[in-house]
Amino acid sequence: MIITGDDFGRTVVGSLVYLTVTRPDIAHVVHVVSQFVISPSTVHWAVVLLILRYLRGTQFQSLLLPSSSSLEIHAYSDADWANDPTDRKSITVFCVFLGDSLISWKSKKQDVVSRSFTECEYRAMATTACEIVWLRWLLADMGVFLDRPTPLHCENKSAIQIIRNTVFHERTKHIEIDCHIIRHYYQTGIITLPFVSSSVQIVDMFTKSHSSSRFRFLLDQLSILLAVAS
Repeated sequence: MIITGDDFGRTVVGSLVYLTVTRPDIAHVVHVVSQFVISPSTVHWAVVLLILRYLRGTQFQSLLLPSSSSLEIHAYSDADWANDPTDRKSITVFCVFLGDSLISWKSKKQDVVSRSFTECEYRAMATTACEIVWLRWLLADMGVFLDRPTPLHCENKSAIQIIRNTVFHERTKHIEIDCHIIRHYYQTGIITLPFVSSSVQIVDMFTKSHSSSRFRFLLDQLSILLAVAS
């Protein structure tokens, strides 16, 4: 079987997508390049090579899962509003911690175009809330029952106010299903909605590129450590 350049590129990107299961630090950039596997350009291939170079230099970098971590869940949710110039669809990102251990994360383009930052943020929060409910059910199935609500950190005050307000505003017309879902989980005590400023928003790792210092800070907050080879 002959493997063409395009097939090789798709194979490499597919492998990188699989690698994001254990390397959340490359989730954002892999999400971007994976959108161009059908018709890649030299720029996209250059980015793939940069990712491979980064992985070679950080092959001992991994998630820290301490055995002494608590069994409480907390989550962070964010969205990148209409930042893709090709279709103006937003990106949903979230990460969920079990104690100090990062156990779930996602960076995925939303299915529809959002007309405001609040709207896309609300969709991201609804997706994160569903992930929280599933993880709480999974823990309960393993005999770990959580009595306290799960904090869902968000940096958009407007989205938080919409959830807490039972009156539907004009801005919620196109996200009514998500409104019902996340408001139900909030009112039944499954989640709480603490505000977090953008400067300490951990999930910012999955929305955009960063300076080296900011990137290192976010890695530390996500408990992604560079081990020393023995």
